[in-house]
Amino acid sequence: MRKLVIRHSLSQANNRENLGTPAFASADAPLMDGGRIIANVLGITLHETYHMDTTEALAATSTMLRTSETALCAGFDPRHLVAYPILDEVPKAREFIELRAMLDAGTVPPEAVEAAYRVLENPPEEEIWFTHGLVIAGLCKVLGVYQDARVVPRFCEVRELVIAGQ
Repeated sequence: MRKLVIRHSLSQANNRENLGTPAFASADAPLMDGGRIIANVLGITLHETYHMDTTEALAATSTMLRTSETALCAGFDPRHLVAYPILDEVPKAREFIELRAMLDAGTVPPEAVEAAYRVLENPPEEEIWFTHGLVIAGLCKVLGVYQDARVVPRFCEVRELVIAGQ
């Protein structure tokens, strides 16, 4: 079954100016103003490219605020969003500098691959998933897709994945 897997928009949790503060990587960090604009454009893209009525579509999100806010800014109805902890950000097993170097070298961290296997064991049924960069990187690695693309997708980037058994 085809899934549209979307990285959340720019939030205070991803603002490098917040590195070392409680806001960096926080589950409750809201989208930044620029992130809201990018998510609005995502709604237009989903409508024009995927012929989707976001007001009627069902979507899975992580339990973190930035994914549901991205969906809402893209035009999804809050009654049609289902939160799944399995889509939450991958806990970082290494320092930011080390992780950034791995990703820049095109290497998907083992913890992201493990998270992907957990998602694939019991994937959300919804066609659209709003999740996090390392989750998507792990899914792409495990499924053998987007290997020539950026390891971690850009904010609000849509990747089409085929999940077997769905």
